[in-house]
Order: sequence, then C-alpha cells, then structure tokens
Amino acid sequence: MRHTGGFAVLMLLCMVGAAQAEDAAERDTKQSFEDVSKGATRLDRDGLGGIVWSLDARCDAGDELEQRQCRAVKNARAGRVAGKTFIVSGDAGALTVGDWDGKKKSMALVLSGCVACVEPVLAGGKAMYVVSNKAAPTFSGAVAKAATLHETDRQFKGEADAVKWRTEVVPRLKIEFVVKIAGEKAKWKRESKEGLAVQIVGFRVYDPCDGDVVAAEPESAKAAVDRAACGDAVAEGTGAGDKKPKETKPKEPEVPDELSAAQIKEVMKSVRASADQCFADYGVAGDSKLHVTVAADGSVVAVEVSGDFAGTPTGTCIEKAVKAAAFPRTKKSKQSFKYPIVLR
Repeated sequence: MRHTGGFAVLMLLCMVGAAQAEDAAERDTKQSFEDVSKGATRLDRDGLGGIVWSLDARCDAGDELEQRQCRAVKNARAGRVAGKTFIVSGDAGALTVGDWDGKKKSMALVLSGCVACVEPVLAGGKAMYVVSNKAAPTFSGAVAKAATLHETDRQFKGEADAVKWRTEVVPRLKIEFVVKIAGEKAKWKRESKEGLAVQIVGFRVYDPCDGDVVAAEPESAKAAVDRAACGDAVAEGTGAGDKKPKETKPKEPEVPDELSAAQIKEVMKSVRASADQCFADYGVAGDSKLHVTVAADGSVVAVEVSGDFAGTPTGTCIEKAVKAAAFPRTKKSKQSFKYPIVLR
C-alpha cells in the first residue's frame, strides 16, 4: 500500500507539473499587438493606393515601351508586397458608437474591417475600396460596410460621462489595422464597385491624447501619447482650478505683396522630397513641369502636371503633394509659377 500511495502522489505531482508547464508555454506563446505589428511597414493612403494599383493595374495604356515600364513597376511592387505585414489606419466607417443604454450604463462599440469604406483609395485614377476579407462587403450608396471584427460595451458612471466621452474623445480616436495582402486574388467586384480584401491579423483603437487603448486584438500596451491631439483638454503645468496665464499675442508679421523666389523654393523643398517618394513607390523616371497657382491665404488652388508624368500614377502622387503644401500669405489674390521635376 505504501508503494501504491507513493506512486499515486508521484503521478499527481507529474500531472501538476505538466499543467504548469502547459500554462507557462501558453503564456510564452501568447502574442500581443506589439508582437504582430513588429517589423510591419506603416502605410499612408497614398502608399496603400500604390499597393492597390500594383495589384490592379492592367498596363495596357500607351505605347509598348510605356506598357513594359508599367509591367516592370507593377511586378516589382507586387513582389515587395507578397508575405509582408503593413500597418494602415481605419477610416471613418470603421468605428460605430451606439446610444446610451441606461439599464446597462454603457454604450456599444462596434469595430468593422474598414480600411477604406467611406473614402476609397485612388489607384491609377480608379476608386478602390479596402476591407477585411472576413466577409464580402455590402453597400449603402457609395459607402461600403465591412464585416464586424469586434463588439463590446464601454461602461460609464452616468449618461453625462458617456455623452462627454462620445463628443470629446471619440472624434480623436485612432484606429490601426495590421494587415497582410494576398495579392491579385484578393481583388473583388460587387455592385459595380471594386476593391481589395485584406487579412487583418491585429487591430488597436486608442486615444492619442493619453495612450488609452479602447479596444485591441491581440491585447495591446498603452499607445504612444501625442499631446497635440488633446486640444484644450490638457493644459500642461496647470491644475483644474489654476488661472491660465495671460497670453500675449505675437505681433503679426507683415504680409508681402507676392511670394518671393526664395519663399517658393523653400516650400517646394517638401514637395521635392514627396516627389522622390513617389519615384520610390512607382519606379518611373522622367521629366515634368508643374504649373502651380497659389491663393492669397497660401493654399494651392490649382496644379497642372505636364511632361512625362502627365496622367500617370506618379503625376497624381506629385500633384497631391503640391496641393498639401502651404505657402506664406500674400496680398496678391492669385500667383502662378512653374517648377521643374526630374526623377531618376
């Protein structure tokens, strides 16, 4: 009996040890959002549009040389996409916040796989929707609705707190999707609209003001804080009851009659850098001339691309960079200038 009892105890200890080892192994292999996003390339909408173009472009326009160049760029870009992981932002259709539920003291949050549902990306002049491959999208007019990825209820002490959170915090929330792109097979066409389905391997919804994570899969640590996103919500160095120091407005700089050559050159440095990125994205060399018109408030009101990049994805990319530029204010209602772009 003593031997039998000792054997039973030994077996029990072995079973406990095995269970503890399994728990430890599970903890070691459990991934976080940071794990699945490690090494992923971050894409803005232009970069995403370039990838979609590389998977969708037919390369049948222009002469034989232009078609060969197009195919070369398309194949090279598609090769860089295969098997890679990317971080992209969700658009305005991704997060839905429900009404206040007095019984549950909560509001429902629903996250759908909308990378580009409300505003499709432009790929070679074509509007392309980008959604999760979890299910086929449906449409309400020009807005796509993607499959639901996550549903939860956010608890609040009362309705006033819930309404305040929805009106002040929700508009500044950021949505990050970690995605993989399956190639041309992921393209779809539905209700006369076209798009790309991506595999979403992780997501995170967070408040950039304080880094608070609202929802994530897999679990995520606090996100990076961007105090600029807080607006008036945070006053550095002051308490709630402190009086704000009296602000002295700096003297307004004198507004010149028109832009100088030096001012134009300085602003166009950023456009030049963006044009280099367009070249890196599409790989097409050439010479073009930009005809730019600037309003008195410094905004760009018109851009015309002539030369090798006219009517091409590279030209569209450069045009967008010019329109995003901000020039100094002038007294002149409109001012135009020409600027050469050479990409090699």
